[in-house]
Order: sequence, then structure tokens, then C-alpha cells
Amino acid sequence: MKQPSKRRVRWAGVLGAGALLATSATAFAGFMPSMNEKPMPAWTMVYGTEKPQQTPTMLLFGIVQPGYSYIQASPPGATNVAGNGQFKFYRLRPGVRGSIGPNIDYYFLAEFGNNPANPNNGVFGRAHVLDGNVTLNYIPGVHVQVGQMLVPFGEEGLTAAGVLPWVNYSPATYNIDYSEFASTPAPNAIAGPSGSVFNGGREMGVMAFNQFVHGPMAINYAVGYFNGTAISQTESSMHHPDQAFVHGGFDFGPLGIAASYEAGRQAIAPYAPESFHQNKYAVDVRFGNYTKDPLWLWYEYQHANNGQPAAQGNGTARGWFAAAGFRPVKKFMGVFRYSAYNTENVDAVSSATGPTGLLPTFGAASSVSLNQDSLIGVYLARKGVRYYVEFDHTTYNNSTSPNDNAVSVMLSVPFGVRLLH
Repeated sequence: MKQPSKRRVRWAGVLGAGALLATSATAFAGFMPSMNEKPMPAWTMVYGTEKPQQTPTMLLFGIVQPGYSYIQASPPGATNVAGNGQFKFYRLRPGVRGSIGPNIDYYFLAEFGNNPANPNNGVFGRAHVLDGNVTLNYIPGVHVQVGQMLVPFGEEGLTAAGVLPWVNYSPATYNIDYSEFASTPAPNAIAGPSGSVFNGGREMGVMAFNQFVHGPMAINYAVGYFNGTAISQTESSMHHPDQAFVHGGFDFGPLGIAASYEAGRQAIAPYAPESFHQNKYAVDVRFGNYTKDPLWLWYEYQHANNGQPAAQGNGTARGWFAAAGFRPVKKFMGVFRYSAYNTENVDAVSSATGPTGLLPTFGAASSVSLNQDSLIGVYLARKGVRYYVEFDHTTYNNSTSPNDNAVSVMLSVPFGVRLLH
């Protein structure tokens, strides 16, 4: 039998490799989001508006997220236990939302779990009102929300709990968006800063917002003015705290960019009766919709400066994360997230809870630098039910704190019952 020439064999190999590459590229392109897909809805629209109705409507809704967390210090420090595990509610949130005619919407959400939005649910456990607001829709192109609301600063802290692609927020969101960061981070960078005061990303005030969608393009905005006392609402007379806020976002198909800026005077209990000036900003860049696309990328950066009333002066905190998610099949999603966070000259504050409230103790100002690697697996079941497992490894770069490994397991179950149609 005649042997094929070496040239023919070489060309066959080249053509075979080309066909394999073309097939692989076609298969990979099938995972890429379409440039013509509908842009993601702005979260302000999700939380603040209802479909216009002529008669009153009411929906009982919420989410239950039980789970288990285990944190292992490696090596254990002198003040750290070797391992700390517990069953917990990551979130336990019932709410009611609806409309009173075509021009007035309402939204209420409470938190019964022990988490950054409700850190007082411990020895003196109690529920917190997270959101309680009314949206007025009388002005074309403008929705006006009044009450206590989730401020649209940073998309991670704004994402609905039932679709967030991981269990634990990045250290930047814990320490900048969801707290006043008047403390060094907790030993595990998972639970947020110890001794600080969490605001749950909420403020009491007024906000104008809207989103305009045209085909694959969308523009959204939000402008607000708030008390500057977070969810406590108990210190409004202390040195006239207030916060002004502006946010803008642009989407074109799967591409999205958003930026937020907030400035003003804050009043938090450990500093009572003082207030301090704070300004902070956040930038988000997305490719793909992390709630449904088979492939997505997400980057967020946060930065904050505080004029602290203690002797240490100004403090700075900054952090960012970069994440990628991939769904090889419809119901399974794998996510990798890399996070970085550092502080400079931030007051170390510890607090003791007593009959008169929080009593501050100021320590030496601190600077902390950490990095965190996170691997997350999500199984997306029917009707919004999700099963999560997450592994976080935290490395401290300029601290005697030991590195930490944390495993978090969570079941997320949303619910909704129509009470009035």
C-alpha cells in the first residue's frame, strides 16, 4: 500500500488542529453573553417600584438562608481558637411590598438573623427594620423614595440576597459599605470589623432615581440626601450629621459600568456625642449578568476617607475584588473571587454594651493589609432555591494575625405570597 506523503500528513494535522480550534471557539462563544441581551435592571428599580396598578396590591415576600460556617486560624494565634464552627442564619428576612393605586408604592423588609445588617441580634437580640419606605411616582421620569432605604453604593452590597453569587461579602463591602470602618477588620475578615458599627448599607432620607432602557442600552441615576445616622435613627441631633449621595450607571447589553459618591457627616454611637466627616466612592465594571449568564466577569473598587474625632486624625480604607463565574451546565455555577483590602491610620475602637449604650475605647490607630482568595460553588434549583458552598483563605500582609481558612455552607430559599392582587 502506498504511504501518504509527509506533506499530506502535515496538512492533515494542521487542518485537524484548525477544526478543533474552530469547534472549541464556537463552543466557547456559545457561553458568551449576547451583545443584544437586555440590560440588567437597576437595583433601585427592583427595590423601589411596582407595576402601575389602579387598585391596592400586597405581596408577602422574603428569604430564609440557614447554614453552617467554620473558621480555622493557621497557625492559631494566642487569642484565636484553633477552630470555630456554628450553625447560623445568614439571613432571615420577611417583607411586605405593593402599591396604593398607580402613584404610590411601599416596601418593608426586616432582618431577624445575626449578620452585618443586624449585629445586635445576640445577647440583646432583636430584629432590625432594614427597609421601610414609600415611593412617589407623580413626576414623569423621576421616582421619589422617602424613608429608610438601601443606598445604591457599590453593586455587591446592593445585590439581592437571593441572587448574590457567593455567601460572604468581600472585605471592602463589610468594612466600607456596610460599616463605618472605625476599627480594624475581624480576625477572619468574614464577619466584618469587630467593635465597629454596622449600618447595613441603609440610611433614612429621600432619594430620586430612575432607569431609562432603550433596546440593549440603559442609563440609571440616583440622587439622595440622608440623616447620616445609618439604621439607628437615634443620634440625629449630634452635631448635625447628614449625607449627600449621587450614583450613575450605564449598560449596553452585557457590558455595565457604575459609579457612586457619598459625602457628609456621620454620627455613630462609639463616637457619641461627636460626628465626623466622611467621603467615599465606589466603581463597578461588569461583563455579563451574574444572575443568569453562563459566563460573567465583575470588578468593584471602594475607597473611603474619614475625619475621625479621636486624636488619630484622618483614616483611609480601600479595597477591591475581581470575580469570574462560569456555568458549564444550567444548574451549576463555579465562581472565583480575589479580594484585597487595606486601612491606613484608622481608629481602633472597642465598645462595651451597657445600660447607657455603647461606650467607646480608643486605641492606637492601625493600618491593615489583607488579601482573600474565594472559591464558590452554587447549585441553582427550581423556583429560586440555591445551595452554596464557599471556601475563603485570608492572608494578612502586615499583621501578627494568623491567616484564616473559612468554609461556609448555605441554603437560600425565597418565598412570596400574593395577599392583594
